[in-house]
Amino acid sequence: METFDSKITAMKRNRVWLGIGLLLLTACASQSALSQTPPSGRWSGDYGPDADRREPVTLELRWEDANLRGTVHAGPRSIELSKASFKPETGAITMEFETQGNNGQTVHYIIEGKVEGNRMTGSWSHDAQQGDFRVTRK
Repeated sequence: METFDSKITAMKRNRVWLGIGLLLLTACASQSALSQTPPSGRWSGDYGPDADRREPVTLELRWEDANLRGTVHAGPRSIELSKASFKPETGAITMEFETQGNNGQTVHYIIEGKVEGNRMTGSWSHDAQQGDFRVTRK
């Protein structure tokens, strides 16, 4: 026969499990809402090969019918993205573009990053050079 104390203990245990379940659901819902935000908009920040050598950069991105398009503004140059993708479920973003180097050669940039709300961070590379970037949506 069940005692009054054992019923109270069972009720407390059920409340604890219910609380844990609600916390997990809230955490999952917050994370998915954060990473599912399309990266459309104007992003400003900097990029460079290390902490001492940074240059300003602005990205103008458009999320159109599950396709990412946009323009990179670095210095006096405005360069259209030749390839770009965004995975809403993870926030992963990749972008590629080509520009003319100082000696007239074509330079192919590859950018990989992660969108978290209004922040995007990641890495860039071309030829044997690489570095990082960080931008914020305005």
